[in-house]
Amino acid sequence: MKKIKLIAVATLGLASISLLVACSSQKSSGAAKDKVTTVTVATSGDSNPYEYTTSNGKMTGFEYDILKQADKDLKDYQFKFKVYDDSAILAALDGGRAQIAANNFGKTKAREEKYLFSYPVRQGIDAIFSTSKENITKISQLAGKTTEIPTGTNYGDMFETWNKNHPDKKINVKYSQRPLTDRLSAISSGQIDFLFASKSAAENLVKEHAITGLVDTIPTDLDKQPEFKTYDYFVLDNSQTKLQKALNAELKKLYENGTLKKLSEKYFHDSHIPAADQFQ
Repeated sequence: MKKIKLIAVATLGLASISLLVACSSQKSSGAAKDKVTTVTVATSGDSNPYEYTTSNGKMTGFEYDILKQADKDLKDYQFKFKVYDDSAILAALDGGRAQIAANNFGKTKAREEKYLFSYPVRQGIDAIFSTSKENITKISQLAGKTTEIPTGTNYGDMFETWNKNHPDKKINVKYSQRPLTDRLSAISSGQIDFLFASKSAAENLVKEHAITGLVDTIPTDLDKQPEFKTYDYFVLDNSQTKLQKALNAELKKLYENGTLKKLSEKYFHDSHIPAADQFQ
């Protein structure tokens, strides 16, 4: 009888230990799950080829694919994408509704004072658009010419820097909120002399809207004028220093393993990714 009791007690003890281990395992699993932070990415649904929604409702694009790829290795974070109107994307950061903004963002002085930036994911391919009669091919030819840009863009900072550094070769800059299509038409009609704009985006609009009489070229003296080089970044809420560090580590990895190059070639048919020194 005593032997049977001992066996029963031992069996009960083992069951208790198993139960404790199971509970401990569940708590550990729950704790690990709790450590995963959901990050909301505010983005556009129609900024092709950066991030856009296909006809079947699926999100895709160059920057979207980069963030999805980075998210695979960021075990402490889970990215959730939310579509906003272009004008409301940065406002989502301001209001705490998102932690990352993705929409082909360039740096400006005002933005740098307010937000954090990732490493650049692509060097912009910009061209000078002018009439076939003018056919401007160099930045040095822009002195005295008139252009028009929206307020608050990195292009504004670019021209301000140029005019400050070249007071004898100033560019006349008009500010407006007219869409790019209208500004391209303004070159054709003689209202302005040129635009410095994304080559692929502007070329697509020229074709789509049958704007005549324009030519474009990547400035032949671009390497001599580094202030005219543009880059695309992800923008982060300024409290997200830990996330910025983690994201940058992933972007550097994607640069080194060739993923950034492959995605650039997929969406832009070129491999104009930033130089290695931009990932430091």
